[in-house]
Amino acid sequence: MSTLTLQSASGGKLMSSWRSLDRLHIHAMITALSFVSYVLGRLLDGGAGTVFAVGGVAACGWAWLLARALFDAEPHDARWPRVVALIIQLSGAAAILLPEGGVAAGIAENSYMLCGSAALLLTFVEPLSRRRPGLPATERRFRIVFPVIYTLLVAVSILGLRSADGGQAEADRIDLIKAACAFVGLWACGAAVWFRITHPLERDGAGRPARRATTAEDLRLAERLQRLLREEDFHTDPDLRIADVASRLGEPEYRVSQCIAGLGFANFNRLINHHRIRRAKALLADPAYRGSILEIAFDCGFGSLGPFNRAFRDEVGMTPRAFRKSDGRAEGAEA
Repeated sequence: MSTLTLQSASGGKLMSSWRSLDRLHIHAMITALSFVSYVLGRLLDGGAGTVFAVGGVAACGWAWLLARALFDAEPHDARWPRVVALIIQLSGAAAILLPEGGVAAGIAENSYMLCGSAALLLTFVEPLSRRRPGLPATERRFRIVFPVIYTLLVAVSILGLRSADGGQAEADRIDLIKAACAFVGLWACGAAVWFRITHPLERDGAGRPARRATTAEDLRLAERLQRLLREEDFHTDPDLRIADVASRLGEPEYRVSQCIAGLGFANFNRLINHHRIRRAKALLADPAYRGSILEIAFDCGFGSLGPFNRAFRDEVGMTPRAFRKSDGRAEGAEA
């Protein structure tokens, strides 16, 4: 009885541990197992090779689910992608195990090719389709590097291995190269998961970027950032980037982005434009300043008049010309 109780308790702890894992970790583990099985299935012969080939046949489907977890911060995936991955797994296994030339094997192989090709394409699309304005530079680079490496691996393993020469030697060479590509893909998936763990995506229930609770460290960094913008007029540089400010502060870009969100700004551009418009309001309200609207735009860090007018209207509710004509002197002095 005690043995059964211990086994039941152990099983309960195992299920609890599994349920505590998030979507990213679960798909990462399944993808890793699938890639390892794929590699072993290519390298081994006989029954063992067949077993591993069946285990790794849906590597493209699981990699797609992992890509969805990497670029979508929702805690749970939709049901239909998991159904597609399961179809890839079952149809691929049937294509391997059923006798060649049969109707069932043909249907399984066609289903596998169709769904597998769709998964390959969707894996490439995921990081590009889920882009949104205001992403940090590191996140933007990650969303470019991921599809580039993925495309290279797919091109080598599928498109670049066809040869006019047949024979077993050619088949062995192709298996070896595909196994090597899968191994590199496994390493790349591990690197991508590590990046996402250290640079997590945050969203609220409505699907918009969630705002972190502001910490004391965020407040100290925010004070340094505001002092830098006030004292050194960084915002007057029209080519200013968040990487420049992060370098000046000696902080990672994602920390500066979090700090900006804590200040109540949607992104870096909104913060910089706020300081630029603050300066523009002071110049427009100064009766001794006779510069044109265009000169003010350039002096405040805007590259042209159009963006300046739009940013000013968004911030103040009127155009710079209307602000200058109105009684904006008191407001400009306060700014």
